[in-house]
Amino acid sequence: MDEIKSCLQVITNPKDAKPGEFRETLARLDILLVQEKENIHPRLRHFLEKRSYLKAVTWIEGGSPEKGICGQ
Repeated sequence: MDEIKSCLQVITNPKDAKPGEFRETLARLDILLVQEKENIHPRLRHFLEKRSYLKAVTWIEGGSPEKGICGQ
């Protein structure tokens, strides 16, 4: 979970990323999603699969993300 949080920090703050870091982080998060799929909470997995990164951050921080067009 810490690595996912770290990735989301970079992705949601792209202005702070070093050259190439944003792209590498997106790729790393995609790999984590595949490798850890069974260990990631279904709601968080949904946000990550749909690339709803701000919703993922909100959920990780204990908030309630707004429902999207998918109804979740």
